[in-house]
Amino acid sequence: LSRFRQIVIQIHDNPDADAVGSGYALYRYFKRDGRDVRLIYGGRNVISKSNMKLLLQELDIPLEYVTELASPELLLTVDCQHGQGNVQHFDAENIAMIDHHSTGKLSDDMAEIRSHLVSCASICYSMLKDAGYDANDDTDIATALYYGLYMDSNQLSEISHPIDRDMIDFLQYDKQLISRLKYANFSIS
Repeated sequence: LSRFRQIVIQIHDNPDADAVGSGYALYRYFKRDGRDVRLIYGGRNVISKSNMKLLLQELDIPLEYVTELASPELLLTVDCQHGQGNVQHFDAENIAMIDHHSTGKLSDDMAEIRSHLVSCASICYSMLKDAGYDANDDTDIATALYYGLYMDSNQLSEISHPIDRDMIDFLQYDKQLISRLKYANFSIS
């Protein structure tokens, strides 16, 4: 994917922690590599959950809500697949997908679908590691990936694959922020 200069990373509508964490890690990777990159989502609703707002604010994640998009050189859908119902349709010159949901609808050789993993964060962690990128070089990336895995695995109770376990053991994340995120959706009322 690094052969593309202009990359738009799109996560699914009504983003959750796995989509945001995965998209953010890839955004930072491509940004560091000198790419013109954006992180977006569409759909009817703007993010309103307290934990997601806190995650975006604390890690300064540049996630944009968009309803229109000029056709980028590469549209990379993350934690979703282009053409599916949970992701707003945007046109692009090239489309790639990274996802852990098996829908049986793949585009071509630019689809990385690993349905045996519990989260998209695990796939992104593995891909970044294979590319020689150490997620622990950036605590924000480690925290975002960990929180994505934590939320998509029912608080780590559904971990079964060695990649998921390695990720839990390896990442050096912000434990205080994770604690705040865990309880962010509770309020006095």
